[in-house]
Amino acid sequence: MSEPYLVQMGRWVADLDYENIPPDSVRAARYQVLNMVAALHGAARSHETASIAAGIGGFSLGQGRSTALATGTRHAPHEAVLSNACYSMAQDFDDIVWMGHTCHSAVFASLAIAEHEGTDTQTFLSAVVAANEIGGRLGASSILGPLNGQMWTFIHLIGASAAAARILRLTAEQATHAMAIALSQPNFALQPGFMVPTSKLLSAALPAATGIQAAYFARAGMTGAPDIIEDRRGFWKRFSYVPLPSMMGGLGDFWVMQTLAVKTVPGCHYFQTACSAIDEIERRRGRIDPKRIRRVKAGTTKLGLEATKFASEYSRSTGTVMPVNVNFDLAVTIAIRLLVGRLTSEQMYPEWLAERTSDIRHLASQTIVTHEPALTLKTIGSLRAAGAGRGALSAITPSDIPRLVRRYSEEYSSTLITPREATGWIKAIASMTRRRSTSAIPKRPSRSSIPLYFPNRVTVEFNDGATETAQVDLPAGSFCSPDMETELKEKFLRETVPVLGPQNAIKAFETGLELESARLPDFIRLVSKQQNSAVT
Repeated sequence: MSEPYLVQMGRWVADLDYENIPPDSVRAARYQVLNMVAALHGAARSHETASIAAGIGGFSLGQGRSTALATGTRHAPHEAVLSNACYSMAQDFDDIVWMGHTCHSAVFASLAIAEHEGTDTQTFLSAVVAANEIGGRLGASSILGPLNGQMWTFIHLIGASAAAARILRLTAEQATHAMAIALSQPNFALQPGFMVPTSKLLSAALPAATGIQAAYFARAGMTGAPDIIEDRRGFWKRFSYVPLPSMMGGLGDFWVMQTLAVKTVPGCHYFQTACSAIDEIERRRGRIDPKRIRRVKAGTTKLGLEATKFASEYSRSTGTVMPVNVNFDLAVTIAIRLLVGRLTSEQMYPEWLAERTSDIRHLASQTIVTHEPALTLKTIGSLRAAGAGRGALSAITPSDIPRLVRRYSEEYSSTLITPREATGWIKAIASMTRRRSTSAIPKRPSRSSIPLYFPNRVTVEFNDGATETAQVDLPAGSFCSPDMETELKEKFLRETVPVLGPQNAIKAFETGLELESARLPDFIRLVSKQQNSAVT
């Protein structure tokens, strides 16, 4: 019998040292920390998040050593991560890695435990890396399952426990048990609680808090089932239609951390390049007057189309446009971007959306979202760039297809391939066999980083008969993009200056870029509201 996956992971986490992490992975971890601070403060200014601090204040004793950044108050580690991850989840202004939104637990579980335990910034960053590497692999292994994207809440269980295990210096056996304990009662996100109400805010926070507690229990001697992932009644049985075990490998060889992609607009990652395409059109012809638009056509990936179809079911139940409608409905995302010329945290405030619901819905109704198989092939091609991705894709057999079709139809009323799409698939595959893709591969920060393409094509048709089209393949916030740090800085300052003030926001960003040279308490003071309580 082969060694359980959690045993392998526990050994890797226990042996992970800062000195053994590639510099590019550490740099990506710094970027992720800064990005999540920006996401948190952007959302904390919205009335939608008022329940977070008030709710935690109702049960917290407030006597811990870990900081809730939005308020500057101190809590126990599991309470601090509960607060910080709630805020960072609110506007979907986070980031992704291959595969999953690991950031909420990777950053804020690591931060809470590191501050509580009094560890240094090198140890903190090591924990961030560990959480991404472990959480990303579990998510990737379960990509063909009933949940996807932000609803992979279970990755925060294993990610937070891995981060805590690294900071607490657990042995390999204890680290294995920490992750096994965390996964013993995994969270399963229910769509009605995610797609409309603010209970969505708890999606990453609750499992991250559980993951922290699991590590402390493991240190005290509690045990879990090391084979809980692959057991015939275990994790994969409940969370995957077709498990992809090969996604779990490559620890220390392939670095998930280097697939980081920071969101430059709040909302689904599948939609980031659609907004960039509009940016490109406006660079060519200037600011677009929405009144001159006759129709907008958005060609997207299969993931982008299904997210839009799924979200639209729930958006019809709301009287006004809600933040979650913006997050997951590509037509609404495009409408807001065209209406005001930007999409930032301010456009996610419920009162802002309520005032403009009529205009948003009108322009969204003029937007046609379709699946273009050629764009999906670009995404699949980028996954194949990783050895684990190639192995996983080749492991899917023809006999798996009918089961996947049936299960996705049952879960989402989704059709994997419609007759129209079949024609598109044939044309796209034929085109790929005739010539290699003409998309330019951007210069990478490192040879080991992998660009994850999520392309979108946007065509704006005007009342006078003119048209403008742009296609963008690589998100602007990708770690492989030469402009990534510039995009991150712009986002960080825009979202944190209202809370931290201009000087301290700049100082916080510069400190984050060289985090190992700083003391963790000093950095936390810089990025928490307590630094400048007078700034509003």
